[in-house]
Amino acid sequence: MLDHLMPLISSPWLYAVVFVAVMIDGFIPVMPSETVVIGLGALSASGRPNLMALAAAVVAGGIAGDRIAYVLGRKAGGRVRNGKLVIAKEKAERALLRYGGVAILAGRFLPYGRTATAMTSGSVRLPMGQFGLFTALASVAWAGYAIGLGRLGGATFAHSPLMGTAFGLALGMILAVIHTIIEKRRSASGPPPAPSSQAVGAGDFASSEHRCASRAFPDRPAPGPRALAVAAQ
Repeated sequence: MLDHLMPLISSPWLYAVVFVAVMIDGFIPVMPSETVVIGLGALSASGRPNLMALAAAVVAGGIAGDRIAYVLGRKAGGRVRNGKLVIAKEKAERALLRYGGVAILAGRFLPYGRTATAMTSGSVRLPMGQFGLFTALASVAWAGYAIGLGRLGGATFAHSPLMGTAFGLALGMILAVIHTIIEKRRSASGPPPAPSSQAVGAGDFASSEHRCASRAFPDRPAPGPRALAVAAQ
């Protein structure tokens, strides 16, 4: 099978295919771009495809796909109906309010996190300059992660690229399972207990949300008293 793929692996068109796959995965999170990148990373241990060209295609595709997801979120972020994506989008919005652009970097490594953080950034009007910086950093980090997994597998199984690909994918799945277990345990522990005074707790909540929003989105007007009152309820 690998012999039939070698002409494509040696072709410059391969990098265009990688670019398109990673780009589409940014707003349609069913494209198996991670599998493609890890597999090609494993094959690159033998010299083909070119490692630097592969990394450039992955980073460029990541930035392009995030920009498209940002625009989609800005225009139709409230119309998302996919159950898993809705949950991820809600988590992304809370993370963006609390951590700002850093949430984009972390979300790249979570299931549905890339699409959710990019679309949510658009829907809440995260400044494009801040979004562009963190999505570029996230694309570089993810490219290093995915290609690195493949290279590790390729080096471990130097005489069997398919086994190297499978090894890299297995490592990625193990890391994803570990993250899922940690998240479930954190969710099971539950949120911290609410203050005994409801009035004071509501005021603290509103004030906290106001401060988080101001830090994350400095160019947005501050909410008025009525908006804070609604958020506190």
